[in-house]
Amino acid sequence: MSTSPTPTQCPSPSQSFHYPGCLNLSIVQHNCLGSSNVFQNLFSFFTSIESSPHIVALQDIPLWRNCPPVFRNHKCFFPPATEMYKPRVATYVHERLLSVISILPLFFERGDLMAVNFHSPEGLFVTSHNLFHLYNAYSISRAHTRSVSPVDLFPQHDFPILVLGDLNIHHSAWDPTRLLSNYDQFISSPYFDRALAQLFSLLNRPGVYTRFP
Repeated sequence: MSTSPTPTQCPSPSQSFHYPGCLNLSIVQHNCLGSSNVFQNLFSFFTSIESSPHIVALQDIPLWRNCPPVFRNHKCFFPPATEMYKPRVATYVHERLLSVISILPLFFERGDLMAVNFHSPEGLFVTSHNLFHLYNAYSISRAHTRSVSPVDLFPQHDFPILVLGDLNIHHSAWDPTRLLSNYDQFISSPYFDRALAQLFSLLNRPGVYTRFP
């Protein structure tokens, strides 16, 4: 989900924006299921296409000594491991983007949520905004809640924010053909209500899965 600016249409799972230099900015989000094979297959696919995505936001990442894998031409940002938690998300930024925009990762003393701050004095995405945040979340299922709360996920803001990740929730707004249980509605409604209250809008095309089960 996101606030302004509105992205141009392009096939799932990536969305396309503009950044300095008038090039398209592509973003991919994916759950790796803790698998190194999933990670390698994903990035191997990127090397086979004409233009790799500029940002890859991953959840449930494979770890080696509490660090996610690296991949050429990408800088990996992830929450540092502590005795209390290990990183569950990682955001990879292509060197093409690193060369034109200032980037600062933001961590919140937890492993399931991070953000990346993008800054350009020239303005971003053909707007006057010079600041943009991207949130990457892996909201882990618990008995009657999720590890990342609606308040943490959809903060108050006065600049554009893009929120993406695996939230482990189901809602009719993005999955209108799914038969929802009372439990599904109980879990997901606070997230959707909070997002609307903070003026976020849904970018997913309703009914089109971003990750097939």
